[in-house]
Amino acid sequence: MQMILWGLLAVVGLYVIYVLFFYTVQRRLLFPVHELPAHNADLIIQAGGELVRLPFSQGEFELGLLPPLKNVYGDKSPVVMLAHGNGNIIDDWAPRVDYIREQGYSVVLVEYPGYGRSDGKPSYRTIKECMLKAYSWVEQQPQYDKEHISLLGRSMGGGAVLSVLSEKTPYAVILMSTYSSVMDLAKQRWVPRFLVRDPFDNVSALKNYKGRAFLVHGEADRTVPIDALSKLLAAKQDAEHQIHSTGHADTPENWDEFWVKVAEVLKPKAMS
Repeated sequence: MQMILWGLLAVVGLYVIYVLFFYTVQRRLLFPVHELPAHNADLIIQAGGELVRLPFSQGEFELGLLPPLKNVYGDKSPVVMLAHGNGNIIDDWAPRVDYIREQGYSVVLVEYPGYGRSDGKPSYRTIKECMLKAYSWVEQQPQYDKEHISLLGRSMGGGAVLSVLSEKTPYAVILMSTYSSVMDLAKQRWVPRFLVRDPFDNVSALKNYKGRAFLVHGEADRTVPIDALSKLLAAKQDAEHQIHSTGHADTPENWDEFWVKVAEVLKPKAMS
């Protein structure tokens, strides 16, 4: 009996150490700024874009502005605001959005605090602050159609774009390989939900959204398991979705087909 008791105490002790370790390093895991690729502003400039810096509570953060490649909508273009995954920076996306720009859309790449050339440190609070400031800035620019601002988020970027729904009503939301909440990810790793510092509760954020939504996910995704998609669809039952056979990093299977579908979802209703 005494050996069993000591064994249980050892297991509990190891679990406490594991949980404390997670609590200490969770932001390093969620926001791996120490592993990011080297920033290269030339990728945005070479794509015909420009960089803008906006103030926030910890300094300045950066936007990459990519104008339409074709004038489809006249003086005011619809906008896609894009938030990348936690291992990327905005520069990586500049060469990858030509198709949607050819359809007449402007693309605004929003950088997170502490990523790329942006100041500060990433957290749910600071990322939400920057996403809201970026959205408000876009609304004020005369070259953009403020009635047709759509959001696209990949992986962690899904949580970044959904964080604005408490105050903004975008035209459409596109989510790629997005988790239901960081609390659910923690639970899958045997970590109590109350210890999560940056919850990104995407299910709650999506629940009251009335606009268009399109979700894609890979059924072989081990980083964000496919059950996250089921929870998001339960919150937004009229959302369109596609399931691919791929994992987290290689979803969607065909990027050309993905962008065609995105353009269909984003098209203003008057032109649908």
